[in-house]
Amino acid sequence: MTSSTGLRPAAATVDIEAHLLVLFGATGDLAKRKLIPALYSLMKRRNFDDTTRVLGVATSDLSDDDYREVVRDALIKSGVDEDEAREWCAEVISYQTIKAGFGTLQGRIDEIESGAGLPGNRVFYLAIPPGVFDDTIEGIASVGLHESEGWTRVVVEKPFGVDFESASELNGLLHRWFHEDQIYRIDHYLAKETVQNILVFRFANPIFESSWNRDRIDSVEITVAETLGLEGRASYFDRSGMIRDVVQNHVFQVMTLMAMEPPVRLDSGAIRDEKVKVLRSIYPMTIDGVVRGQYSAGTSDGDIVPGYQDENGIEGESKTETYAALRVCIDNWRWRGVPFYLRAGKRMPERLTQVVVRFKRPPVYLFDGEGACRVHANVMYITLQPDEGFDLRFDVKIPGEGLELTPQSLSFRYGDVFGELPDAYETLIVDFLAGDQTLFVRGDEAEEAWRILEPVIGLDSNPESYEAGSWGPRAAADLITGEGDHWHPQHED
Repeated sequence: MTSSTGLRPAAATVDIEAHLLVLFGATGDLAKRKLIPALYSLMKRRNFDDTTRVLGVATSDLSDDDYREVVRDALIKSGVDEDEAREWCAEVISYQTIKAGFGTLQGRIDEIESGAGLPGNRVFYLAIPPGVFDDTIEGIASVGLHESEGWTRVVVEKPFGVDFESASELNGLLHRWFHEDQIYRIDHYLAKETVQNILVFRFANPIFESSWNRDRIDSVEITVAETLGLEGRASYFDRSGMIRDVVQNHVFQVMTLMAMEPPVRLDSGAIRDEKVKVLRSIYPMTIDGVVRGQYSAGTSDGDIVPGYQDENGIEGESKTETYAALRVCIDNWRWRGVPFYLRAGKRMPERLTQVVVRFKRPPVYLFDGEGACRVHANVMYITLQPDEGFDLRFDVKIPGEGLELTPQSLSFRYGDVFGELPDAYETLIVDFLAGDQTLFVRGDEAEEAWRILEPVIGLDSNPESYEAGSWGPRAAADLITGEGDHWHPQHED
């Protein structure tokens, strides 16, 4: 693996070699809503249209022109001019139904590569349901598509397995045909500028890193809150639940970046080594360290919404959690005794992804600890979305006679300084085309995350009910054991 990193300097030139991107699941929602617009924007901005071809693959019986219309419509919805979209599709996009078999797909790939003068560099992007991962990977290998004159890479969308055993089996299948440095397991949270900036915030600013340990930090909270319900994903989500769908990947990825040691180098191998060390320092979860919830009818964004059991696509009495709160303890030198509180939920009062670092109070109170003179803990808020930025809360004296304290903030907002942030998928596409794995999940990392959660995934117990539009079950407040501490934002009394 090269020493390149997704945190490369702005002046660095990323070399994108001529290639063919084979997009499985080409007619799906992810492809139309995220991947195609990101590809278009990226290729236009970086001007490598003439060295890239995209072959959409799906089960639909479509001609090239039919699929180009699908892509054109997706681009227009994303704000692209109709004529520009049509021209780009005619130059870049082709389609092949997988119903014709992998042998026919192989012939189509050879035809496109020969016609465009491509050197045999290939990316197989699996934007498909997990249930067809195995058949697709085996199909690619069965006709030798995993081997070419150039390089070959395979991109796997989440979820990567549904438990430790399935993740291990999927790793085994991938490693049968591909080396680890050819495999790119996507978690789009890692491509968010604010998530990447956690490393810069910690390791480029000694004022914070010197306090980033059990001597100075009382607790760490990570929240991923959604206002949405199922949004047409009932069949998938009811089999998965919030722990599998969000905690195992998004939340754990943020946690490892917050907790990892400084890497020996700023490259993909060293960074991912430190993330895995964090996961290996966590004991498997126990039942008393998790609260599961399921939303009932309530109000979301001003609208009355049904409870989970009454959502379209939910049949029978489902015990799937739409909310999960966990208490995790990292048993290493830096974090021993510091609880990490993790939560993720649907139908929350607001859309919010945020890390809250609560520092310890002074060891000796020089001020009266009651009333207006009460000393508050310093708190760092790292908001990953929306309104991305940082806030550091600290006490100041209110001007005037007497001694009265109030917490105030030092704040920074990305939008105020840099404007709109880049799309996460554009960042990931550049990286897998450049061969940079920094922002992708390594095989052992995925397995370790499942190992930790093994005791609490797929529980058959009834989750606690919480009203849609609230901050989740009341029992979640009991997970936080620090004196005077609570979730941020705070649960209702």
